Amino acid sequence: MRDLSDLVVKPSDFHALSEMCYLDPAFPRDFNAWSDLIALADSQARERHLFPAPLLIEPADFREWCARMSLVPSIDALRAYAIVQRSRSHVAG
Repeated sequence: MRDLSDLVVKPSDFHALSEMCYLDPAFPRDFNAWSDLIALADSQARERHLFPAPLLIEPADFREWCARMSLVPSIDALRAYAIVQRSRSHVAG
């Protein structure tokens, strides 16, 4: 769950993302439920002293990534997408 921490979806983009993930019963069906899920993920991440940078989710990019990876869009695919995107932007210190 904590992999969803600090994911940012614009309210205007949520419907497109939700429609993509319609086969996944775990995917929130409205923006309020999405916001609650992200708040829970944020809390879990903070409990583990993890503070990921916010990651803006663009539905078109997520759809293309799922197609390239041969994944059905879902909450688990979104978690994987977030992990990959954050690892690409990580700068070794």
